[in-house]
Amino acid sequence: METSPIIQTTALYYQYSKDAQTLFDIDLNIERGSIYGFLGPNGSGKTTTLSLLLGLLKVQKGSIKIFGQELTSNRTGILKRIGSLIETPSLYAHLTAKENLEVYRSVYGTSKERIAEVLKIVGLEDTGKKSVKKFSLGMKQRLSIALALLPSPELLILDEPSKWFRSRWYN
Repeated sequence: METSPIIQTTALYYQYSKDAQTLFDIDLNIERGSIYGFLGPNGSGKTTTLSLLLGLLKVQKGSIKIFGQELTSNRTGILKRIGSLIETPSLYAHLTAKENLEVYRSVYGTSKERIAEVLKIVGLEDTGKKSVKKFSLGMKQRLSIALALLPSPELLILDEPSKWFRSRWYN
């Protein structure tokens, strides 16, 4: 039985201005269960590609399919199945890690038990009543990952995840 890629782009193209073409003819076929990474210097289009995959930027040319569906016509349904971390998420500095996740839990409709699960995954289960404003940068990054994991996504898209991995092991 042949399955379609979880992410497929065809001839993806994007430019921010007439003088600066960022992406040209990007074809991706990423299979379910894969770990896929973009390597390249600043300005090479990594974040732009991820922003296009999440519908944060409008496709100028080409097509994107996720879960075998066209992103442009099924964006809301597709995004419900994705966890993502692009740039810096909104965290409430005056709340604890658990309280921050509780705010989003109600939006995602996940169980209260899921909060403890994701805090354990990212190593923040023992932060107690400490507010996020007192967290180190690495702890904030790990809380951001917990937030992306909260809805139990089928697909996880992370921009610059090595920052999290460094903070996970060296914080």
